Amino acid sequence: MVENSPSGGYSSQGTAVVMGAGMAGLWAARVLSDHFERVLVIERDTLPSGVEPRPGVPQSRQYHILLLRGLQLLKELFPGLDQELVAEGAVEFDILKDTKVFMRNQWLSQFESGQRLLSCSRVMLEAGLRRRLRQDGRVEFVDDTEVAGLQTSEQGAAVTGARIRQKQKGEHPRLSQDVLAADLVVDALGRRSPTPEWLVQAGYPAPEESVVDSFLGYVTRRYRKPENWQADWRMLLLLATPPSVPRGGLIFPEENDTWVVMMAGINKNYPPTDDAGFDEFARSLGEEFYGAVQAAEPISKAYGYRNTDSRWRRYEKLTRWPERFVVLGDAMCGFNPIYGQGMTVAALSAQALGRQLGRANGRLDGLAQLAQREIGRITQGAWLLATGADLEWPGTVSNNGGQHLVDSIGRWYIARLLDAIPYDQKLRLAFNDVNQLLKPVSSLLAPEVALRVFSHRR
Repeated sequence: MVENSPSGGYSSQGTAVVMGAGMAGLWAARVLSDHFERVLVIERDTLPSGVEPRPGVPQSRQYHILLLRGLQLLKELFPGLDQELVAEGAVEFDILKDTKVFMRNQWLSQFESGQRLLSCSRVMLEAGLRRRLRQDGRVEFVDDTEVAGLQTSEQGAAVTGARIRQKQKGEHPRLSQDVLAADLVVDALGRRSPTPEWLVQAGYPAPEESVVDSFLGYVTRRYRKPENWQADWRMLLLLATPPSVPRGGLIFPEENDTWVVMMAGINKNYPPTDDAGFDEFARSLGEEFYGAVQAAEPISKAYGYRNTDSRWRRYEKLTRWPERFVVLGDAMCGFNPIYGQGMTVAALSAQALGRQLGRANGRLDGLAQLAQREIGRITQGAWLLATGADLEWPGTVSNNGGQHLVDSIGRWYIARLLDAIPYDQKLRLAFNDVNQLLKPVSSLLAPEVALRVFSHRR
């Protein structure tokens, strides 16, 4: 229960349970700590105390980044954490000046944007968020614990807690009950979330699913940055060009003078993970990319990843929804990770949940469905960007679930805009604001933008 406080903020009462301690769960726990006196974060893995990978996030070895809107939310929700990360080795760079981009078969101009991103490994970012949350007496991590299902009220009208199964007791005291009772439960379990099955068991319909799959696969390897390296970029990005150039690559700086070298192939043009195949694929991306890779020292093996379809479980469209239960992050919509949207959309979704809690003024019934619908609206813009890019490829498949004429028109328009970007810096800035989730996709339809798009001749 949340009550209005005399100071105009919110006094915390009750318990919230977050299922999953990945990025979506950490964002959610931070927001919920403003509204509940106790927030329990359930995690199957043993959570490390420092910067270490864990089995439940195998893709943590891959390329990750917070988009600019996500970085803004990081600064709002965890003040000063960005500078702590920089002190630990994270790299700041101007998104347009320090990034050299090959797009639509040509190099884009580099110029000062005033927008600075922060690059570090996902394990470093997660460790920073966990460290801050552990300093908050309202947040408690319950690790080594699996979620076995939802606890619901007698008629299934509301979710009242999470059923848990502990894998090991360890040396420290553990919660012994089989059910964690809660006033609000948040599913942040990721793509493999069993919520569709749990809903059916509770008497609710399963959601529709929208799926778009360009059969993209990528491979990531870490290198020691060459000493005294000189180049006109901090990040080198080569974008695949539909329909005939299905390969792309990225060299991305991380902490400890590390380069992340990521290479991708679309429509099953998968890059290999063996040394010889990796080098040959890098060579195919051109002299500048290959030369940089050859100048650096590999410090890891190559890790491949192919689970890259965009999959949206349309919970926001269900007319019946259990009270006090919210789904966000990849558990609701997993994007093709090549576009780097997932962590930022999860942050925006957690922020939306916080807004609904603020408006509810202590009345939790009715809140969950409102939050789910707002999260759906947030998802829509990022979905259009990701799937619009994937649907340009001839081998992409889609079930067309939830697709409408307006989506098709939007994809056609964005394709034309992308064709014009190499020739128009103002269009590039406008698209960058949308791509970084600073502005809605609708801003690209502003008259001054649309005029520039339609004035460009292919």
